[in-house]
Amino acid sequence: MLNYSLNCKFYSVFLHFYQIMGKDLSGFVVFKPVILRVLLLVIGLVLSGCAQLKPKVESAFGLDAAQTQPESVSKPEDSQQSGKDVSKIELTAAEMYRVMLAEMLVVKGDVRTGFSVMHEVATLTRQPELAERAFKLSMATYDLASIASAAALWRDVSPDEPLAWKASYIMQARDGRIEEAISSWSRFQQLSGKDLVHVLMETGVRITQAVPVEHGTAFLQQLHQKYPQSLVMRYVLGMASEAYKQYALAIRQLESTIAQIDSETSNEMGAELRQQLYRESHYLLANAYLKSGQSELGLVRLADYIKAHPKDWKFQERYARMEVKVGRFDLAESRYLKVVENEPDANTSKLSAALLMLEREAYDKAEVLLIELESVLPYRSSALYYLGVSAQRQHQLTQAKRYFQQITTHDYLLDARLHMAEIDYPEVGLVKTLEALDAIDVTETADKVKLLQAKAIFYNKAGEKQKSIMVYDQAIALQDQKVELYLMQAMLFYDLAQFEQYEANLKQALAIDGDDVEIMNALGYFYAEQKREFVYAQQLLDKALTLAPNRYYILDSRGWLAYQQGQYQEAEKFLSRALALQVDEEVLIHLIHVLWKLERQEEAKKLWVDYRNQYPQNEVLQTLILDLMK
Repeated sequence: MLNYSLNCKFYSVFLHFYQIMGKDLSGFVVFKPVILRVLLLVIGLVLSGCAQLKPKVESAFGLDAAQTQPESVSKPEDSQQSGKDVSKIELTAAEMYRVMLAEMLVVKGDVRTGFSVMHEVATLTRQPELAERAFKLSMATYDLASIASAAALWRDVSPDEPLAWKASYIMQARDGRIEEAISSWSRFQQLSGKDLVHVLMETGVRITQAVPVEHGTAFLQQLHQKYPQSLVMRYVLGMASEAYKQYALAIRQLESTIAQIDSETSNEMGAELRQQLYRESHYLLANAYLKSGQSELGLVRLADYIKAHPKDWKFQERYARMEVKVGRFDLAESRYLKVVENEPDANTSKLSAALLMLEREAYDKAEVLLIELESVLPYRSSALYYLGVSAQRQHQLTQAKRYFQQITTHDYLLDARLHMAEIDYPEVGLVKTLEALDAIDVTETADKVKLLQAKAIFYNKAGEKQKSIMVYDQAIALQDQKVELYLMQAMLFYDLAQFEQYEANLKQALAIDGDDVEIMNALGYFYAEQKREFVYAQQLLDKALTLAPNRYYILDSRGWLAYQQGQYQEAEKFLSRALALQVDEEVLIHLIHVLWKLERQEEAKKLWVDYRNQYPQNEVLQTLILDLMK
């Protein structure tokens, strides 16, 4: 069946809720998808990359941020960092003037020019203290060329300074000069005074923070060749692969790490560190399975660990994330609550439990948790937003607006205003609603697209589907790789019986994300209904079921395809599974058709009698048995 929840309702506010839910729900805003979208965000399905150097410069090189900031570089005590007093360096009057000029420029906020002057003096005098100072100023410029140049100078004049070699290997790895980076790393390791185990673990963190995936992977693979038997090196490869989103490699390396820990006692590290690696490997594995869309497999492979470590609350939370992903909401909610019971400050688990309660419409219980989170500053906006959603869902519209109006932070501000526009829509109508949306000032592309999606939704609500389609065209022009735009527009094409455009949109969406189960389901079901492209439709639906085996509407689509192919026994298996997961009117219609074809008329009649009164508005279901008997 089609996932009709795609067809409406502030989809712009939510991200990929359709990966969880099936049928449409009553009301203008589909509530369950709202909750599950944020739950998916909470559990980490929306992840930031590591492409930006600026926020991570200090941590990547192992420096305290205070050492690199303009406000601090002018302090007298800064000249004595690392035990070195710059004031005691023998300099000419001209050189001292240049040093003072550099520091004054930094105080004035012109860090780049200050660095340039300091670097010139350090290059001329070759004083180690000035070279170090130039390097630290280069960090404050956030300019890669400046950092690389300063690191090379510092390394040259202070060949026994480990931090200079650390900076060098990171910058060389960034540039793809892997052999040079390995050589500099080896020198750093010799000078660091730390044992190899800790240097390797630190290296994995530094590289993933500061080096792009291609060069970072090449560097770590080369390092692995130096230490092919090292358990820590294997763990570092797994950790880095997970950070770089190379999930297949991460899973392979981390499972190998765990197997090695299970099978042998290594002298490479102490028992405490081995246990730490064992735990962290399982945490990272859970992330890798979740982010790679293999939560079902992850639940199986990590089941032994969770049974053996029932009080590892960090892992319990991660395991619950995978349960959410595969639709085991009751188990996930129970697990989240257990975490909160034992770790009262586990606020992410508390929010996740609240959202699952809202998903099953247990509003009172959810609101208890959300009210607790309202007093926790980092969670205040989330709590207010979902208290508003809860009130709106219960038709307590005045209270809902009170909650939404309290939101001032950017993360939920636009979404809250969209909900308020929705609340006002029945009273003020389409024109004033659109005027209210036009009055919202947004600058970011994502927010512009969200506003356009909201307008499209209101046009659709008002019955102006063609205008809604045109607005989606505007949104697609801004973000042509956003799958849900094509999906939402496709549903409008379907409603207007513009099936060629519907099919084209789904194919375009599939070209963007070939693993999106909702696209595969929609296109596969469409072909089943059209009675064509059966082979391709089966490929699509079988792949969708591999990725999401417990989504009842995909099982329904697969069963209906089998029916159209005349494979009635197979159809009955899929449709019975779908009905066991979710009692749904379309599944009932399909299953009754199949049972009739199998000459199991009494079973078909019983099914019809048992459920038809639940769906009095469904004319097809109400007359189905009579139609089949004709």
